[in-house]
Amino acid sequence: MLVMAVGNILRQDDGFADAVLKALAAQDLPAGVELFDAGTSIIDLMDVFHGRERLIVIDAVQGGQAPGTLYRFSPEEVEAEAIPTASLHQVGLLETLKLGELVDCRPKATVVIGVQPASTALGIGLTPEVAAAVPEAVRLVKKELGL
Repeated sequence: MLVMAVGNILRQDDGFADAVLKALAAQDLPAGVELFDAGTSIIDLMDVFHGRERLIVIDAVQGGQAPGTLYRFSPEEVEAEAIPTASLHQVGLLETLKLGELVDCRPKATVVIGVQPASTALGIGLTPEVAAAVPEAVRLVKKELGL
């Protein structure tokens, strides 16, 4: 299982995934779980997806709710427009997963855990609303991992 952080720590709340990944790294996770910081370039990571049972992506997501709101959805739900969300990186994820499917590298299951950012302007550090959502996001990722 791969838990992948997507984002840019130089753009305030876009660093949410990095904060969640660091919090997960401090926990005792099973041997079959790999944590991976993808930065903002997903399209180059198809080989990282190959052979994965499960991919959990953490990202900042524009869903129109209050800052700090957490979202959980699959790429299939986004493709079907079942949920109104947009990410700075989501298009790259969807394109990469589709390309991976063509060459038989797509993970068997993918889920995205996202947060509604308050600001993605240049700056280091999360806004208070998003920082407060990190522990719950860690709990959601652990739930996805069956922990």
